[in-house]
Amino acid sequence: MMHPTARHNHTPAFTAALGLPQSESVAVRVWTDLPVTGVSLKVVRVGEIEYLNAHPVTLPAFTGEGQWFEAELPVHAARVRYAWELRLPDDHLNLTAAGLTHGRRGFRSWFQYLAGHVAPEWAWQSVFYQIFPDRFRDGDPGNNVREGEYEYQGRPIEIRPWGAPIDKAGDVHAHYGGDLLGIEEALPYLTDLGVNALWLTPIFVSPSNHRYDISDYRHIDPHLGGDAAFDSLTQAAHAADFKVVLDGVFNHVGNEHALFRAALAGQERERAMFTWRDDHELPYHAFFDVPTLPKLDYLSGEAEQEFLAGEESVVREWLRRGADGWRLDVAHMIGKGGTDEGNLELHRALKRAARSEKSDAYVFGERFFDPEAALDGQGEDGAMNYHGFGLPLMQWLSGHSYTFTPSRLGGQELCTLLADTYHALPPQVALSMFNLLDSHDIPRALYRLGNDTRKLRAALTLLLAYAGVPCLYYGTEIGLSQTEQGAMPWCRESMPWDEADWNTDLRAEVQNLIRVRRNSLALQQGNLRFVLQTSDAVGFVREYTAASGHTEAVLALASRTSEPVPLILPDGGWTDLLSGEILSGEIQLDLSSGRLLGRGQ
Repeated sequence: MMHPTARHNHTPAFTAALGLPQSESVAVRVWTDLPVTGVSLKVVRVGEIEYLNAHPVTLPAFTGEGQWFEAELPVHAARVRYAWELRLPDDHLNLTAAGLTHGRRGFRSWFQYLAGHVAPEWAWQSVFYQIFPDRFRDGDPGNNVREGEYEYQGRPIEIRPWGAPIDKAGDVHAHYGGDLLGIEEALPYLTDLGVNALWLTPIFVSPSNHRYDISDYRHIDPHLGGDAAFDSLTQAAHAADFKVVLDGVFNHVGNEHALFRAALAGQERERAMFTWRDDHELPYHAFFDVPTLPKLDYLSGEAEQEFLAGEESVVREWLRRGADGWRLDVAHMIGKGGTDEGNLELHRALKRAARSEKSDAYVFGERFFDPEAALDGQGEDGAMNYHGFGLPLMQWLSGHSYTFTPSRLGGQELCTLLADTYHALPPQVALSMFNLLDSHDIPRALYRLGNDTRKLRAALTLLLAYAGVPCLYYGTEIGLSQTEQGAMPWCRESMPWDEADWNTDLRAEVQNLIRVRRNSLALQQGNLRFVLQTSDAVGFVREYTAASGHTEAVLALASRTSEPVPLILPDGGWTDLLSGEILSGEIQLDLSSGRLLGRGQ
């Protein structure tokens, strides 16, 4: 594990304040133990690089080696790019978010300061729990779908008894009966687990079990308990100090939605909300050409007002009624003319509306692939971090991609991928990224790992320690897996509520990991730095350095084998945050279930 020779990050010792408005300036500092002859702050302004002088300073609680330098960073734009130049007797080095280099890195790698940016910091302090409502808990059997109650896609709807195995025939037709009362009844269980925020997949009126084909955005599906059940759930959740984030399906509606029916009937206002085509067997654009999912066209200002930005928009209404934020389904696809044109402008309008309604609303998008272009701080607070965390991590641990394609990805390349995606984001955005191992859309983590709970524990250790907002998929904590290879519908088993079916040892370990996360400022707000990279073992440190110079650090380590890993722990003693064991110096550790070591707590 290499000792860094220069550091700068977003924590208070290095950056005096985040989010100051334009036209002000902020004190920024760099630490180094190199024999520097001078230090300059480099700032990009009007396309040019300006050099600003940095002078030596001392921090009262800093006791380590090296020296600190300070400069004033002008906050002259919405996003300011800056770097440090360290001059040596016979050399000079550039310090960017990508590290120390002799050559000058591109601006993408420079540090970023966002003017006037306000992050929903409650999300940084949260551990989320994703619930697919039909499969979590049935609180009121009286509101369940009845066998053959209605037809969907030309077939009668079906019911399944709780715990019945998933089958392909019931992909979108099979209802198990989970509802919002069931979630409310489970709040004590979730409190005991330690999570404190919920993401619910869609709960609005819809004919399918997944409810991504919404018929009415203004009401909760009666089979989930209706509007009264939502009011009761949010009140109970808030009383238990939980936040509730809803799933916003704003790329498309269901084909039973009144607006789409009116459009089909020729109503001019409603027809403008969809994109029509003459050269296709389906006469309108739809999500992946699925006929039940007609795509909204935001060339229509009325569509934007109805769903995203209007005073009475869907976004604003449910925040007003008790929701705390939105997860945005296929956020990257929302746009105009049947395409993603204008995507970022629409998300900025959505964010403005959400923040106008609730100043700390958390808005994050499902951007399954590279989300970097969207994450400039003006639109979504963050994105689901499939690309920059969950997918590559699970690929490394499992030996295959999420489509079960074999992979020989090693730990060195994994760390390079993760570090690259992390360092390219503004710090408040990186801390707002939504991290997950699995979800309702991809295979369950335990199944992908060959039902090896040691590997799952390693993955969860890294999840709960990583920069961003961690989320567990319901049932992961008690060992819920799946029976068939693939993603949907196999990853959507019903939650077992008989404790005899639980892996209680795993659940206890998850509880401990969550406890550590929620008690650690370093894990909630600290910088991220990779310190261990071998083919089979990886590790990173999260550091939060207060304005005084005191540093709290957590070292997260994991291996995909049981072979002991030789380590040289830096800077004295570290405490295993789960066992209490004190470790220092040159040691060998079994990292196959993950380890969290702390210092300065």
